[in-house]
Amino acid sequence: MTDGGFGEPGRVTDHGDGLWQIDLGFQGREGVISAYLLAQGDDLALIETGPTSTLPHLLAGLRAAGFEPGQLGTVVVSHIHLDHSGGAAVLLRDHAPNAVVRVHPVGAPHLVDPARLVASATRLYGERMDTLWGEVAPLPAEKVVGLEDAVPFQVGGRPLSALYTPGHASHHVVVWDPSRGVAFTGDVGGVRMAGTGFNLPPAPPPELDPDGWAASAERMRRLGAERLFLTHGGPFADVGAHLDQLMPNLDELTALAKERLLAGDDHAALTDRIRAWAAGRLGPVDPGVLENLEWAAPSYLAASGLTRLLTKRGAV
Repeated sequence: MTDGGFGEPGRVTDHGDGLWQIDLGFQGREGVISAYLLAQGDDLALIETGPTSTLPHLLAGLRAAGFEPGQLGTVVVSHIHLDHSGGAAVLLRDHAPNAVVRVHPVGAPHLVDPARLVASATRLYGERMDTLWGEVAPLPAEKVVGLEDAVPFQVGGRPLSALYTPGHASHHVVVWDPSRGVAFTGDVGGVRMAGTGFNLPPAPPPELDPDGWAASAERMRRLGAERLFLTHGGPFADVGAHLDQLMPNLDELTALAKERLLAGDDHAALTDRIRAWAAGRLGPVDPGVLENLEWAAPSYLAASGLTRLLTKRGAV
């Protein structure tokens, strides 16, 4: 297997030592969203669930790895955005009744009562909500466990800790496995398609915080991780080079948005500018790679997030 590689949707890629990557086949595409299975004997844990719309691929991947969904004991989600945790409640309700979900305590109430989360997402996605995400169900409160910052917990046969890492969202965590030098970075580690070198910081509304993100990037760097496992992009071993891009790319993207908004661009025009910028930074690749990047980190969401940030700052 090559660095940053993917299996087919619904199949697993075995990374060894009880770690599997499951491609969730989001919108029928390969390489957009991954979940990670950790296992030792009967101790099974899942990092990220993806949305309910990809649940069939998640279940198929668990079985392809040799397990049944009902064996899951723990699900950890990096944050509550629907592409990361939207399927958690349906997974537990219908397939993994013995599991609990671990999440940042700020995100926990929104998994128990997702009404505000759904309302916010509906403003962004409108009539595409069901097609993109599927059912967003509530989790019983007793099934949700708040994660403490940097406090170890044992799941999947390994000691993990959740590191509070705001920037993309205030309730974001990176899941760190010091025993294996592996960090599961959610969105705060960026989005990077397999076989490419471009690390795109996803910048949706409403909680984009560049200062918090810079502190989180430094915290990830201090871990000394040997590999980063991205939800959108898979594993990468060039940790330093990958993280070196993160804040400069966000700064460049923010400057582009400010310039174009001051020049009078509307949301559609700014979206096109961001997409063209990302395509230029990505370089000459198969068009499908750019499409996957766009599905993983939509330019129209970045246009909304950056406009909100710059307006809040009084810069536009």
